[in-house]
Amino acid sequence: MKKWVNIFTAGILATSVWASPIFAADSSHQVTKEESSTVSQPYGDMVNHWATDNVTKWSHRCVVSGVENARFEPNRPITRSEWAALLNRAFQIQPGQAASFTDVNKDDWFASTVTDAVYAGYMKGFEDGSFRPTQVLSREEAAVTVNQLLQIPSSDTNKTFKDSTSLHNWSRKAVNAVVAAGIIEGYQNGTFQPQKSLTRAEAVTILDRAVNHFGTWYGESGTYGPSTGLDKQAGSVIINTTGVTLQNTEIAGDLIIGKAVGNGDVFLKNVKVHGQTYVYGGGEHSVHLNNSVLVSIIVNKVDGTVRLVAEGATSISEVKIKTGAALDVSQGASVDRVTLTNELPAKSNVSLTGYFHTVNVEAFAINVNIPNGQIDTLNVADNAMGTTIDTAKESSILSLVLNAAAKVIGLGSVDKAVVNAENVSFQTKPKSLTNGDMVSSDVKVTIGDSAKTLGLQGPTTSGGGGGGSSSNSNESDNYKKDDKKDNTPQTPHNNSGDFKISVPKKVVAVGEAVYFTSPRDGIAYFSNKIIDIESITSLELGVESGEVQKIEVKANETVSFSTYAINNYEYPRNFEFNLTVYDKNSNYESEDITVLDENQTIVEYPLFIHYLAWENELDQFSFDYNRLITLNKGKSTNDIVQWAVGEGPYLPFTEKDGEVEVKDNLVLISPKNMENRVKYKFRLVAGAVVTSNGEINREFHAEGNRKTVRITMVQPSGRAFQVKKGEGITFSLSDISTVYLLNSFVWGSNSDYDDLIAENWGKKIEVKDDEVDKPVTISTSNLPSGKYKLDVLEGEKLDLEIVE
Repeated sequence: MKKWVNIFTAGILATSVWASPIFAADSSHQVTKEESSTVSQPYGDMVNHWATDNVTKWSHRCVVSGVENARFEPNRPITRSEWAALLNRAFQIQPGQAASFTDVNKDDWFASTVTDAVYAGYMKGFEDGSFRPTQVLSREEAAVTVNQLLQIPSSDTNKTFKDSTSLHNWSRKAVNAVVAAGIIEGYQNGTFQPQKSLTRAEAVTILDRAVNHFGTWYGESGTYGPSTGLDKQAGSVIINTTGVTLQNTEIAGDLIIGKAVGNGDVFLKNVKVHGQTYVYGGGEHSVHLNNSVLVSIIVNKVDGTVRLVAEGATSISEVKIKTGAALDVSQGASVDRVTLTNELPAKSNVSLTGYFHTVNVEAFAINVNIPNGQIDTLNVADNAMGTTIDTAKESSILSLVLNAAAKVIGLGSVDKAVVNAENVSFQTKPKSLTNGDMVSSDVKVTIGDSAKTLGLQGPTTSGGGGGGSSSNSNESDNYKKDDKKDNTPQTPHNNSGDFKISVPKKVVAVGEAVYFTSPRDGIAYFSNKIIDIESITSLELGVESGEVQKIEVKANETVSFSTYAINNYEYPRNFEFNLTVYDKNSNYESEDITVLDENQTIVEYPLFIHYLAWENELDQFSFDYNRLITLNKGKSTNDIVQWAVGEGPYLPFTEKDGEVEVKDNLVLISPKNMENRVKYKFRLVAGAVVTSNGEINREFHAEGNRKTVRITMVQPSGRAFQVKKGEGITFSLSDISTVYLLNSFVWGSNSDYDDLIAENWGKKIEVKDDEVDKPVTISTSNLPSGKYKLDVLEGEKLDLEIVE
């Protein structure tokens, strides 16, 4: 076994910045702080300007900002790209498909702004293939974009301007519509001046009127809507901050839970929405829907997972999920249909808790977790290959139709399964399993560890559940356990007898359950690596604080821990966990678990970990990433790692030097031989590995690693021993190092150890260069009796006991 040490981590235009997405409020909602007369305007050149109020309002809403020296430059013309940026952020425009223009480069600050505006349909390019992002925006262009965005109906009465004949045909209807709606006005001299450039002040004023026309905006925490009765909103409603409660309200248009909600909470109580409900923000603690009626919810939070909890008499006709989400309708609410759309990125995680009538999976290679509840019908579409359906013991699926290769894991029950594709596997055998009309009568399905042939005669009657799964899929499976050996270094453990936890899958995605079986009755803990697993007190404190999960386990019964509450946003170590089981005699066994968030960007600097060899094993090293990785195309394991011995140059780490393996999120290095008293440097070349979405690694160096420092006992002898209180312990080391004598329950950094020694809780000795391979002695004087350890810095650890 090994222990590990040595962790190594490692254009917006200045003249026009349009900040976070926010909406304006109409006159019907409660006055907020930002709209009160006490808010000061922040720009020196806006004093007594006609647009001061609107500019001040939108500045405090963080939608627009000025330029250097506290100026706004209200009379400077706005460009087409700047106008697009303003509307995108104000109207919550989501990222769209890439658009190509001759004058827009991918590195331009406005590249994504232009793409999103064009994808949303309110702006477009020119016939020559250009977008003209730096060209100033004309008033008639502004009218067209606003009209396209708001879809304002044509007016029966058209206002005539003195210069109406100068309107282009393509803008005439739009100008009439926005003028009739009061969003854009003409000048006092009776002209509209359609080709005149739009100023920054005019742009903010038009924006203010446009969003007022669209609906009601809530941007401060608080409760909105009457305490009794019903408030009817004729337009749409936008909630764009956390901590908002909307109650007793009927919305004729759409409801938007905006991006600025971030990871916060929103509460809807007795709210009825006739249009669409868009969820662009909200955290893993939830968007709460209580006694509300919603026709269609579209979940599209670009960064992170949002959790929706429907309670009481809430009724939802359909939920369309475009990004990772958790739906909880276990408190009596009803959802007729859930669609996991093909816009969900591969490896996305969706959790469904409670009762659902129909669930349709259209996305490729996603993970569907069903921790509790019932789904009447679950359909996996033919383009949803690679789907993993993770069912907990407390869940059930009445009818499951698999039109694509998929894995059904876990202990949940499936009443009836219809297989319409090759490469389908089940961990637990369905009650009824038949082939559909899209496959041959002899299609094979894997149940447990055995492949069974389905036939027209009806459901299979053999096969077993539990204990892992296998698949005939041709796709790469990073989790297969049929390798000759598992090279992943394990956590040191302290057990008695035959105590080995069975964990079929030790690397999982966020949202995927961790299943395991213990051979003994006991208590299981799921904790981050920073928690001391050798201390039940530390684990229990973690349980109390919510940082550690705890369940009771029975011998040989498969149970699981959920990973939906895990946030993998802080690097470097929060994707590394321990699954630890203590038996009734306080013996424990632990397994390393890795929980990866496949929605993250691959980190620039991985962890570099040195696994110190125990006894006669060899040292190992690894570059640990926060994503699943595979060997990049055109690369081989012989040319992705280089090493330098001592002060020598970097050379390829070839087969004669040892083995390199790319496994899960690791590049694992196993040297065949390392010399004592020599430092080794390792380098991972750029582009060595690639993630599922095509991201590659950067070059990374790790320096100053030595072979495990070995300890050889002289007196007493052996690997675990007793010594009388006050006597010395004599040993030799294979290299220079520091040796600590401390209580066996103590864990921490070198500075933690030094602090304890300064307080007379232990001893230490420095083995210098001329003392290597020679006997040295560490004293036990003044130490109380009990269990101790000799812990060598970058080396072995021996257990001992000081006795009276």
